Amino acid sequence: MEKVAQELIEIFGNQIKFNKDFEKYIKELKEGMVKEFIEWCKRCKNNKELGSVPPRKEYKQLYVFFRKIGSDIRATLIKEQNKDFIEIILSNHKYYDQTRLKLGYKKSSYYGS
Repeated sequence: MEKVAQELIEIFGNQIKFNKDFEKYIKELKEGMVKEFIEWCKRCKNNKELGSVPPRKEYKQLYVFFRKIGSDIRATLIKEQNKDFIEIILSNHKYYDQTRLKLGYKKSSYYGS
């Protein structure tokens, strides 16, 4: 995990933050999936992946990338428009849904919410 975080800091800079469960989910990934994830991060950094501006007005200054990794791990990469990448979130599907909901991308797919 430490090696992966260090590699991501080298890609994005010291301002990048990791969610609290990042370590837990990175450990669940197979080595090939970790390499794919890092390559995806590099492509995002080099403007080779398509991201989007969140629909909610209060997040219009952000640019967000989403990726599914494996069956239940999701990655969200957040950048300030025309500035630095600020956060990497690795999480399960439920937390990913909550993030997308917060940013205005979707309505919850969970019943009763």
